[in-house]
Amino acid sequence: MLRRMEQNARQQDERKAGAALSSVLWSALLTVLKFVVGIATGSLGILSEALHSALDLVSAGGTYFAVRVAALPADDDHPYGHGKVENLTALGETLLLLGTAVWVVREAVLRLASDDASALEVETSVWAFAVVIVAMLVDINRAAMLRRVARETKSAALAADAAHFATDIWSSAAVLLGITCAALAGYTLPGSRVHWLFLRMDVFASLVVAAIILHVCWGLGRQAVNNLMDKADAATLATARRVMRERMPAYPVRELRVREVGNKPYVSMVVDVPRELHVDTAHEIADAIESLMADALPGSETRVHMQPAELQDMEPDMLVRQIALTHRFGVHGLVLMHAEQGFIIFTDLELPPDATLAAWRVAVQAFQNDVRRRLHADKVVVHVEPNLRALPVCETSLPPAPEWEGMVRRAMQRLGAPEPLAIELYTRGAERLCTVLIPREDHLTVEQSHARLSALTKLLTAALPRAARIIVAYAA
Repeated sequence: MLRRMEQNARQQDERKAGAALSSVLWSALLTVLKFVVGIATGSLGILSEALHSALDLVSAGGTYFAVRVAALPADDDHPYGHGKVENLTALGETLLLLGTAVWVVREAVLRLASDDASALEVETSVWAFAVVIVAMLVDINRAAMLRRVARETKSAALAADAAHFATDIWSSAAVLLGITCAALAGYTLPGSRVHWLFLRMDVFASLVVAAIILHVCWGLGRQAVNNLMDKADAATLATARRVMRERMPAYPVRELRVREVGNKPYVSMVVDVPRELHVDTAHEIADAIESLMADALPGSETRVHMQPAELQDMEPDMLVRQIALTHRFGVHGLVLMHAEQGFIIFTDLELPPDATLAAWRVAVQAFQNDVRRRLHADKVVVHVEPNLRALPVCETSLPPAPEWEGMVRRAMQRLGAPEPLAIELYTRGAERLCTVLIPREDHLTVEQSHARLSALTKLLTAALPRAARIIVAYAA
């Protein structure tokens, strides 16, 4: 599994680098085209877009650098890897965009306030329209590509670029409107409101570009700062809690923390476990939780701390079972009921089948008193049942193993039951136990699976000679 995760990580890094390099090349082409056309026409809108594209080139180069650095493995100086460089790049891109917006607004105000009419003149040509339309088409495809790769790789830098270029489409549309109005200004009546508006539409378009840039700055800057400050991601936290609640309900989460470095979530959690748990078992449970988080949050790294659960921290039903173990009893059929008469607890208590009630009366009463005291119950009702976990002595002779296995498989086929994955026979003198393991049916609830296995066990037991105790169970 670890090898597969490393291979997926390398593939994601390669995809991120390829997407970033593609963005660099397109930004370079658009920057050159816009500057040439903007200087030739004198359009502030196109010049603002040229500056915007120049910063796009710088930011795209920074993004390419960032995703290459972010792919470096963790080391002693950077134990959480180098993913934060993507957030630093996004923050740097935000500052560059902010500077661009300030320059565009300043230049627009100067042109609008100028008494020189030539400051508002724009020499439109087919090249001006062509470069803006080409830029829009490039940005549409580039934003879609970057957004897709960013979503699949959870790259903050590529997501920033995708949002950036998506807004470029609208700013290019504003510039296109501005130069269109500038081209039509010569066909309007001088001195009219339409003529006045069309002459200034290019400048107004540049202000629209500046407003869009500022909007992008706010979103990118806030996201970059939140990531650098390790702000918890609500969706990731909710996913981790939901998965633990649905898949690991026996181990309640006491504490949960998530931080993201680049596209890699780091999950730290404290879970409650029984204090009697063996260290080997605790390690296996921790491995299972980490594997579960890796499936729910791809690429994540999880650390689990086991907290011994105090009795008062347990759910009432688990507390009753824990008390029973302390008194050396087995319990089942547990019911906790808040009735009109108070808090009532019912349970089946398992005793040795050959024991007398008199011999166990004191122990049973001590169990009842303990449950009543710790759970503040008004009444504890106990139903005594024999413990039937001991294997019965089978008088019928057992056929040879191959013949017995064939009998079991044929009986399962007649019952329309699943094909057994394994048939295992255990003997101790005249005591025999046969387990029939069938494929897991994870879509069933615990109640449904219990009913199904119990029914199959009963039917199979009736269909075979009483040469062994039969138990039908799911394979691990």
